[in-house]
Amino acid sequence: MQPSSPGATEAGASAAATDAAPDHAAVELQAVHARLEALARGMSHDLRAPLRAIEGFARQVARDPAAPEAQAQLERIRQAAARMGGLIDGLVELMRIDGLPLRPGPVDLGLLAEWVAAELQDAQPAPPLQLEVQDGLGVTGDERLLKTLLQQVLRNARQFAGDGPARVEVGGEREGDTLRLRVRDHGIGFDMAHAGKLFQPFQRLHGRDEGAGDGLGLAIAQRVAVRHRGGIEAEARPGEGATFHVVLRDLQ
Repeated sequence: MQPSSPGATEAGASAAATDAAPDHAAVELQAVHARLEALARGMSHDLRAPLRAIEGFARQVARDPAAPEAQAQLERIRQAAARMGGLIDGLVELMRIDGLPLRPGPVDLGLLAEWVAAELQDAQPAPPLQLEVQDGLGVTGDERLLKTLLQQVLRNARQFAGDGPARVEVGGEREGDTLRLRVRDHGIGFDMAHAGKLFQPFQRLHGRDEGAGDGLGLAIAQRVAVRHRGGIEAEARPGEGATFHVVLRDLQ
């Protein structure tokens, strides 16, 4: 039997690569469809709730605008409208992440975390945010997107700080082209049995009385990490805080 010619070998490798490309594209397409379905379900549920509230309270005010409780009902309408506005803003941010062209550059995540913490503190003074940041947390990435990631993770730490100030430690280490970032808080934590829902849009592990927001923040952070060829995982215990492990790989 005669050995294969170099041309035949190259043709075979090219064909194999061509066959693999559609498979990869199909997997990506399935992932996109799954995300869109999850978003559609969440939007249907979470956007209808404030709409129902607005409709119900507006109907009561319309019956008797001079009633003593009319002002309280109007305030509830305002709150429901604000909640809907927050949900829409979060959805726009989540959908924007995948479409933004990446602008890689050197980013000091320690400095960026301090910047984000100062902005969060200025916007909402309570609870105080006490941040401890390790030096040397550099990565080649998109600073705009990485700032968004830190905003969401640090905001989450403040929301679930419990009583007293929100204490957060940011550290990590480099491994080749990868930065393994840790964001550790000392808040109320969560049950790991429900950790699978943590980064899904509109999924909440706590009730609104415990500080739960729109259920989009950590989903946004996860998409930023994915765009940096990484991802986020979390570990926690109820009453003992949570640690978010963020993997970020240098962008070219």
